[in-house]
Amino acid sequence: MDIEYYRNFIAIVDAGSISAAAKNISIAQPALSNQLKTLQKKYGTTLLNVKRGGHSIELTDAGCMLYNAARYICSAEASVMKEISDCNAGFSGTLRISLSPSMSISFIRNYLSAFSKQYPRINYELYEVPISEQTEQLLNGKTEIGVANAPLLQENRFETIYRRKEQLMALFHKDSPYLENEKPNILLDDLEDVPLCLSRGCSDLFLNVCSDSRIFPQVLSINTTKTSTMTWASENAGIAIIPASSEEIFPPELVCKTIKDERLFLDKTLSIVKGRPLSSVSKLFLSDFIKQIL
Repeated sequence: MDIEYYRNFIAIVDAGSISAAAKNISIAQPALSNQLKTLQKKYGTTLLNVKRGGHSIELTDAGCMLYNAARYICSAEASVMKEISDCNAGFSGTLRISLSPSMSISFIRNYLSAFSKQYPRINYELYEVPISEQTEQLLNGKTEIGVANAPLLQENRFETIYRRKEQLMALFHKDSPYLENEKPNILLDDLEDVPLCLSRGCSDLFLNVCSDSRIFPQVLSINTTKTSTMTWASENAGIAIIPASSEEIFPPELVCKTIKDERLFLDKTLSIVKGRPLSSVSKLFLSDFIKQIL
């Protein structure tokens, strides 16, 4: 049975007469009467009685049952249509992202949190993995967007949507015995004989530059995230080495100093596989992301 018949049956009941319903839904009265007859034939019973004068109706018990069922059927159809429309527009579905572990917390805080509030029907699959696995996930289609703190492998197969350079910073506790002056910058040499806590996202770069400069740092810890790295400095247990942007704000107990070395920069990138169509959800997120960074 065409769902239009159920919609129009509801219209008849709600309007209180066939003539009023026909006017409300812009359909010829004879056509509406024929739809009612078809319904009654299908269910083998009278669904409503027309009162004397034809200006009002009265539902039978069967008609009352069909009216309630028709409302449910039409509501369910409207709900499904809305879900399909939302899915096609990217308003529902799953956003799948591969992230470098050191970037996940800031990415959630800066971009995904507000996006999830704006589009509450979207779900998320976030994979915090190293560059090699991130590259594999993107190429095999497990994820659609990669957020990395180092160049992806097979870089020519990816399109970089966004790129930002971040310099390595040293974070000292304000009462650290190693905080010797108020200058905003320090040299790499100044970090040779102090306990260092490195963020894994920048540890390879930092240690390679130290090796090239014949500097032998005292590494106290290597940590998966920036937050855990900064905790060592917040507890005055060591000096945190992290990548950071110039506008980043740190807890009040920490003093940030730029390490003056042109080699100590990381490229933070957001990439997709070149030439591969994106899901509606990913398109929606990227559109929102680009609006934020412009």
